[in-house]
Amino acid sequence: MFRYFRVAVLVESISVSLLSRYLTNAYSAELSKRVTPNGFRLADVIRSGRRYPDSLIGIYAPDFQSYGVFHELFDHIVESFQAPSLTHRTDLACINPAAVVSTRIRVARNLAGHVFPAGMSKAERIRVEEKITHACRSLAPHFDGSTAQFGDIPASQLDAMISERLAFGPHDKYMAAAGIHADWPAGRSVFNTHNRQLSIWINEEDHLRVALVLPGASAAACHALMRQVMSLLAAQLDFCEDPQLGYLTSCPSNVGCAMRVSFRVDLRLDTSQQAPLERLEAAGLIQVRSAQGEHSPRAGGLVDVSFGNRVGISETQMLRDMELLLAMQKLPA
Repeated sequence: MFRYFRVAVLVESISVSLLSRYLTNAYSAELSKRVTPNGFRLADVIRSGRRYPDSLIGIYAPDFQSYGVFHELFDHIVESFQAPSLTHRTDLACINPAAVVSTRIRVARNLAGHVFPAGMSKAERIRVEEKITHACRSLAPHFDGSTAQFGDIPASQLDAMISERLAFGPHDKYMAAAGIHADWPAGRSVFNTHNRQLSIWINEEDHLRVALVLPGASAAACHALMRQVMSLLAAQLDFCEDPQLGYLTSCPSNVGCAMRVSFRVDLRLDTSQQAPLERLEAAGLIQVRSAQGEHSPRAGGLVDVSFGNRVGISETQMLRDMELLLAMQKLPA
């Protein structure tokens, strides 16, 4: 019988937020004196974590300069999410490919020259929305779809889209505390292709959250399509990138290639997957989320499985690591 997983552990042995772990009194006194060129202070960075001490991380960058101005704090947290080398591991194969309902790749990007969502004014959200909406037009004819502003979508329809992960809502308490949901729904839109495989969220946690879903265990094919999408968008948009860290994101756990690959797994199709997935999760290697997304309660037998620590790893290596999770076995008769 299917059992619910315990709460996921992303980095080993976290009992308090990373903010609480790394922001010592000495650091706090020094960092509180600093301000970014856009006027953001330490209080803006840690607002969410102070409001909700149960947050795993506890900070959001309101602009890219925060990574440098408050580097003593950001560096520690980024380091906590360094991806381990898994090439020598032979104990990871625990997912039955036949139980993989779909593969999802999500890429996060922020635009150069703009503050991040936690620090944006209403006017800047709308400017960013306009830029990205214009860029989405370049996706045709390869990825035919349409963009909808949330303010124009009836509430019932938006709720249905959110449940299908074709849109997002202002329901995450951690992001709300950081100011990411401010001025809702102004400046928020979504681009969805007609086949519902590609969804681009505009002004959620980052300026762009690009998600592509294909049926089955199809990481390589999904990634090939994602590369096409990002190439077309990059021809229209200038993304925020750091020479050392890579692409910069609101949450420091996503910096680098800023990509997440996950399998949606139906545990009811093969119950032998349960125990090894729990073991890998307890060891801090993988992240098992609700099929409805982060911070959503787990229900039923559908779960979303990925590696939790993804900093300092290439897209190619991430795909190889995901393949290590697949066990070449048949469903029980």
